[in-house]
Parts: sequence; structure tokens; C-alpha cells
Amino acid sequence: MTNRILKLIVLALLVASVILGTIIVTAQDDPEIQAKIDNAMSAAPLFIAQDATILDWAFDDDGKFIVLREGTNGWSCLPGNPKPMCLDEVFMEWLYALIAGEDLNITVPGFTYMLQGGEALSNGDPGATEQAEDHWVSDSPYMMVLLPASVDLSDLTTNPNAPFFVMYDGTPYQHIMVPIGDIADVGE
Repeated sequence: MTNRILKLIVLALLVASVILGTIIVTAQDDPEIQAKIDNAMSAAPLFIAQDATILDWAFDDDGKFIVLREGTNGWSCLPGNPKPMCLDEVFMEWLYALIAGEDLNITVPGFTYMLQGGEALSNGDPGATEQAEDHWVSDSPYMMVLLPASVDLSDLTTNPNAPFFVMYDGTPYQHIMVPIGDIADVGE
């Protein structure tokens, strides 16, 4: 009896590994998924993107983004919505809190790359659902820098035409926008 149970367990594991392998290969061979991966990776320098976890904007049952490709370096990249982005672990915590409308406690700096540019419905209201007067868009590549709440950003401008500026000033989601491309493309 024990031998038969062992054989059934081995058979079940074999079948499960074949099914899992098929799902992974299918996902990697799916042109739509590969396009999302390629788009997401375009948000950061290759030395970050090549080892980053690639996520989709859809959520799993635990309220986390669906993983398209596992990574190893602590960075996560998302395809364009409308523009792709790559976030470190601190900024991922920020993004989940922003989506959920929850407070967060950032204690160390966080960084995000958006090398394809970006867009925000509002420069001041992180909860905006429609384009506001302070709508911000840039085709210029840029980084976002998140600092602990204890860092005073009040001396920095919120003007998106400046060389760098604070977005979502005075909210738990405030961060510094740092264009790293042609400043002429910023604040269009």
C-alpha cells in the first residue's frame, strides 16, 4: 500500500510539473504577454529591467499585481498605463498604498524610472479621476524620488516646468519628479 501511495504521489507531482511547465512556456510564448514584458522593460535602464519582476495591471486574489515574469533584483516593472514604469520595493509599497487610498510610512528613499515619459491627471491630487487644470504630461524620460515624510520638501516647487518639482505636495504620496531628458518635453 505504501509503495502504491508513493507511486501516486510521484505521478501527481509529475503531472503538476508538466502542467505548470506548459503554463509558463505558454505565457512566455504568448505574443501579447511578451509585448507587455518588452513594454514594461523599456521603462528602466537594462541593468535594472533585465532582472526585474514584470507585473501586469490586473490583480490576483490577494490584491497584488499579476506576475508576468519573476525577477531577482527587487525592482518591479509595469507596462504602459499609459506609460511603463519600473519601481523599487519602496515605491511598490507606495503604489499599492496609492491604489488602495491607504496611508503609508516610508522610512527610506524610493526610486522609479519612467524612461518613456509619463502622465498624471493632476499634479496635486493623487486621487484625481479626471484631468485637472494641473494635468501633467511629459514625453521626457524621468525618475521619481520618494523620501520619508520627515524630509521637508516645502522649499521645492510644484511647477512641472521646473528642472525638478514636487508632485502630490502635502499628501502622503508626495515625491520629487526629476526629468532626465530634454526639459523642453516637460509640462506639455
